[in-house]
Amino acid sequence: MPGAYSADLRERVLLACEQGRLSRAKVARLFQVAESTVYRWQQTWRREGRRQAKPHAGGPAPRLDAQAMEKLRAMVADANDLSLAEYAARLSERANVTASGSTVCRALQKLGLPRKKDAAGGRAGPARHPRRPDGLAGRVGPGRSTAADLLG
Repeated sequence: MPGAYSADLRERVLLACEQGRLSRAKVARLFQVAESTVYRWQQTWRREGRRQAKPHAGGPAPRLDAQAMEKLRAMVADANDLSLAEYAARLSERANVTASGSTVCRALQKLGLPRKKDAAGGRAGPARHPRRPDGLAGRVGPGRSTAADLLG
């Protein structure tokens, strides 16, 4: 969704309409806005006497309040190897708050808490590409023999 129009543009469009020399369609083309936008701005000016846009309403309230965030922090301190769904289920039990896994994930990021104990590289099982001891075994250079040297 594109951003809001500037207050300056809105003022200039309304001033151009008030002069009465141009039709609403021509004013809209001149300022590169939709004709319906010009119409709505004029209606707002006539009905409410307001030339500026309304301030942002703030959006929905956060799902997890400060108390729920502290309970989540305590849960992570007790057991930080749970899945997001398990955290969400425990929050539902302990804080009476229903939250999705993604909401819990964002809350953990906001708190700066990691979800897992182990780093990504410390997993169990064989390594996919075993490292050579010095990391140079496959390179050719001075003082190193190649397959052609060994074969003769």
